[in-house]
Amino acid sequence: MSAIEKTQELLQDAEAMLNRYRAELDGKPNSLFLEGMVKNTQEWIEQLQNDLAREKKKPKKPLVNEATSTDITVINQLQALGWKAGDTLLYQQEYKLTPEQQAQYPGYKSIKPDIVLQDLNGDIVAVIENKLTDERKALQKLRMVYSAILKPRFLYACSAERILFYDNAWRGLEAGEFRQVTSFMRLEEMKLKIEQQRKIASNREIVVDTTIAGGYDPSVGKDRYYQLQCIYTLVEQYKAGKQKMLVHMATGLGKTRTAVALVKTLLSHGLAKRILFVVDRRMLAKQAVDKGFALISKEYPSSWITTSNFKTRKHANIHVVVIDTLEMIYSDIPSTFYDLIMVDECHRSINVSRKLIFDHFLCPRIGLTATPRLAVAKEGSEVPEEDLAILDTYRLFGCETGEPDFRFDMERGIREGFLAPYKPVELLSSLIQEAEESGIEFDHVLDPADKYRIDLGAEKKLKLEQLNRKFISEENCLRIAEELKKNTQWGEKVILFGVSQAHCIELAKAINKVFENDYSEKPYYAETIISENNELNETLKAWFEKPYQKPYIAVSVDIMSTGVDIPCIRYVSFAALTKSVGRYIQMLGRGTRIDPKSGKFSFTVLDFVGLCRRMDDNGFGTLKENTKIVKPQGESGRKASGRTTPLEGDYYLIDNPDPAHLIQRVEIHGDAIHIIDNIPIEQARRLFEEEIQKTDNPVVAELRQKAQIEEYQPTEEEIDRFLDWLSKPNVFLDEGHLQKMYDYPEGSAWDFLLHALGKKSIPTPKERIEKNYLAYLHTYDFSDEQIVVLRKIKDLFASNITLKRDIEVKDIFGNPIYERLIGSYEKVNTKFDGDFNKVLVDLKNTLGQKRPDAA
Repeated sequence: MSAIEKTQELLQDAEAMLNRYRAELDGKPNSLFLEGMVKNTQEWIEQLQNDLAREKKKPKKPLVNEATSTDITVINQLQALGWKAGDTLLYQQEYKLTPEQQAQYPGYKSIKPDIVLQDLNGDIVAVIENKLTDERKALQKLRMVYSAILKPRFLYACSAERILFYDNAWRGLEAGEFRQVTSFMRLEEMKLKIEQQRKIASNREIVVDTTIAGGYDPSVGKDRYYQLQCIYTLVEQYKAGKQKMLVHMATGLGKTRTAVALVKTLLSHGLAKRILFVVDRRMLAKQAVDKGFALISKEYPSSWITTSNFKTRKHANIHVVVIDTLEMIYSDIPSTFYDLIMVDECHRSINVSRKLIFDHFLCPRIGLTATPRLAVAKEGSEVPEEDLAILDTYRLFGCETGEPDFRFDMERGIREGFLAPYKPVELLSSLIQEAEESGIEFDHVLDPADKYRIDLGAEKKLKLEQLNRKFISEENCLRIAEELKKNTQWGEKVILFGVSQAHCIELAKAINKVFENDYSEKPYYAETIISENNELNETLKAWFEKPYQKPYIAVSVDIMSTGVDIPCIRYVSFAALTKSVGRYIQMLGRGTRIDPKSGKFSFTVLDFVGLCRRMDDNGFGTLKENTKIVKPQGESGRKASGRTTPLEGDYYLIDNPDPAHLIQRVEIHGDAIHIIDNIPIEQARRLFEEEIQKTDNPVVAELRQKAQIEEYQPTEEEIDRFLDWLSKPNVFLDEGHLQKMYDYPEGSAWDFLLHALGKKSIPTPKERIEKNYLAYLHTYDFSDEQIVVLRKIKDLFASNITLKRDIEVKDIFGNPIYERLIGSYEKVNTKFDGDFNKVLVDLKNTLGQKRPDAA
């Protein structure tokens, strides 16, 4: 059949369908659905008429099957996934319509889709259309003809550059459009999703394991009924097909246990098979696996996913992953792999760059947070609505009205007796009062090491917001330490939040001096916990969690502000200001857990900077909204400091806290810590690689041998033994050190061992960006023509982002090579419907920002 004949046939069918919809609309004049179908069919007819006119003007030429190359490519991909030609894979199979169907679809006696996929019983599960030269026509034919007649669950539309996908089970606002994917599903995966949907549609009673969440809790003396309410709400939303959900649950109310019980409910009732739990810190990943999903791991295995172990752990029901790691591996995971994604601390985990990761996966997602936030543009500024939506927790998780799917906040938790009440106590030193009221004036500073005087040449004034950043007051650190001693009992647990890492270390020194620590061995009375990718800090945190063991005071910037479950904490202390309502609530939340074992039923806030007053604390947190003010792209918002005599380098009153170019090696023996040395990164890297090659340690020797096996993945026990060797003489390193040494925070110990053996190179920043660049192209709705253009500028774009250089339109079209390759700006901009500049900004936002916003 010629192209003209095909178009004429489709036109006849479309006109017949239009008449049928109009007739039905006469009987149901207020049917929005029928009105929409009439409008869509009219547009389709207009398009077909235009196509027919163009075809008639074309010169006659020999018939060519234009879809052949695409068909072959798709068939090869499907066969590689186990689909069998002539059995489960049918090519251009003709299906005759029944008389009833012919009456419903006038003009059709039969249909012949490009590819049909069926199960072993002959039931059709998917239809694939390979002609995307006219995208609208292809998608309409799939939805309105093939899907209606053959009733497949899944639809695919393919071209040389893209695979578009649609699931007929999708519901709600998110279900309207085809989505790009990078691969097809296996028959087993399709059957699993079909079976899950059958169970979702059933009325089977949902039972929650109340030994995990929702049952009686002796620490508060009653049932945690709200956890059950939360789970049932989410299950109903999930069954109804809602794609985005948000839970606002205050710290201390058992958010993690609620998540674990929800996961068990979905898995045990066959509503889900694979669930991804996303966190933004390694410490939280370890906590989720060891203390959370360990509760159900015998029935439903869970695994902490790294860059090197996904293949061996992919069959686990529950994957826990750090967002940094997911950023590196998500493009290698099929879009349909997970049935649900849960994002912990979701107010931090997703930003403009990381939205790409979650858009890649075609499944519902649930955000969990104690502090959801609003995002508004800076007054007088224009910020794209899409950027605001990404940074706004409510809109990002489908709660555009500002109301989450489930809410149980700090005030309600305290009033109902599930959380410990607190009392703020303001303790301002004279220096803090002076800094707050008029500013501290000084014309000289002291060298941090030798304490000699450095004249600034002019007087400088510091307000409270600037204090303890560049310039740290030793005297004020001592005043805070003295007040801590006066207002706490010896041995009670205290978290103290400082301004910077340097400030935290100075505070810890002052506290240990005031509490008369003899410095004979670590841990001291007060310790800084300021980095999570480090065995020393993980050890200190583990010791801090024990009620009657040093350290008794943990000094931190923000590592201890989230994911810290230490019920015996009696004091939360502020030595730093914040403008973020979210961060304030998170810090308060460290003390809200009730702990009958240690006799703690309330806690005290020791405020050394007047933060509670600034936050209008009402004894239940604050009535202030957690709002992020978003500035336009490129606006820093920083003002010049006005310093007359700049000092070279950072001025800190500490000696080597954790400088970027040094690695601090420590030895941990039982309850004691011994600092070995601080060595340059290059020296640490050389030491590690030499020891890997020469050591006769049997653990490393065995791994050296197994590394020769292609695609070998070590067991968790093997990695644990390797890390144990790594921490001992002569190496004294940990996985966090390796990540810092190789500038690869997502890397695992196995990655670094393979690199040291020359078996696998650490991907360069450029390689990482290029990989995400390609994933970006296949996640969002670009046409084939647009994808070709963006592919051609990939190298230029990736190189600039890697070097942290901005890239503008003039950089692309000012380059004669690229202009010859892709055409003039006018021509390219036309291909992007006049939005090429916007696409470029979106690319920069997506690939240029690598860390989430602060709370």
